[in-house]
Formats: sequence, C-alpha cells, structure tokens
Amino acid sequence: MTRILSNERILNVPNILTLARILLTPFIVYAILEQQPRLALLLMAAAGLTDMLDGAIARLFNQRSTVGAYMDPLADKLMLISSIVTLYSMNMIPLFLFLAVIFRDLIIVIGAIAYEIVTHKLEMRPTVTSKITTFLQILLVLAVLSDAAWHIWPASWLQDLAWLTFTLTVLSGIQYMVVWMGKALHDERT
Repeated sequence: MTRILSNERILNVPNILTLARILLTPFIVYAILEQQPRLALLLMAAAGLTDMLDGAIARLFNQRSTVGAYMDPLADKLMLISSIVTLYSMNMIPLFLFLAVIFRDLIIVIGAIAYEIVTHKLEMRPTVTSKITTFLQILLVLAVLSDAAWHIWPASWLQDLAWLTFTLTVLSGIQYMVVWMGKALHDERT
C-alpha cells in the first residue's frame, strides 16, 4: 500500500462513491428481508455502478488514495457478506455455502492481522483464485435474487452454482493460508 500523501484528499469523488456503496448495503439487506428481490437487485446494480465509477474516476483524474484503497474492497466485502448472511437467514442459500464464505473471510482477516503483526509487511493482493471466488459469490447472490424475482433458473443450475462457489471459496481460503504461512516463514528467516 502506498503511504498517505500530505496533499491526498480523503473526501474525493471516488471515496464518496465508495461511501455511497457502503450506505446502500443496509437498504439491500432490508429489501432482501422484505422479500423485495427486484428492489435488492436494483440497489445492487446501483452499488455496482458506483464500484465501476469510483475506480475509473480515481484512475482517470489521478484521485487514488490510501483511504480509497482500503475502503473499496471493504465496501465490496461488506455488501457481499451482508447479502450472503441475509440470504442464508431467509433460507435462500445453503448452510454449507454460508459457513464456507464466513470461515474463508475469517481466515483472511485473522491471517492478515497475524501476518502484519509478525512481518509488518502486509500487502493485500488478491489471487486469481480469490478473484474467481468473489465473482462466483456475486454471481450466486445475483442468481438467487433474480430467481426469487422471476423464477428463471432451474433448481439444478442454482445448486451446481452453489457447489462451484463453495469449492472455490474453500480453495481460496486454503490458498490464502498456505501463501501467508509461506511468506511469514520466508520473512522470518531473512
């Protein structure tokens, strides 16, 4: 991560868009709880638009910031985890997938904290497996909500998507553990 520069503005357009995504999350959760999947999808689309715009504006107008670099993935994770927890509470996704997602994210958070404590060299770089996992988790949330809204997906397809998402979620969690342990051991020796 880059250091905070003295001229770096915390309240710039990309960070405001990221904050908007964070503020949309409770409304998405509420829409799911109120069994309004179309509204939840609409709000998620708005959140997705803010996600695309914040990165594009940050790059185009050179408004990247350390705060934004931390806030952006946090906003994404907050929305995704909140949606998955809520869908599980509404019996719309299975227990095994819910547990895998929660444990993977706990592994990532605990691993990141432990790695930073031991090495003081934490740099969060998502792996290809992690990016595919996040994509599948988002796809699953969107598929479940769109099926609740319009009943368009065969049950077998949703079940296959859930199992694929579960598998990649578990593999991604294991990969983070192995990579961080390897880096920590390497850094400890040097």
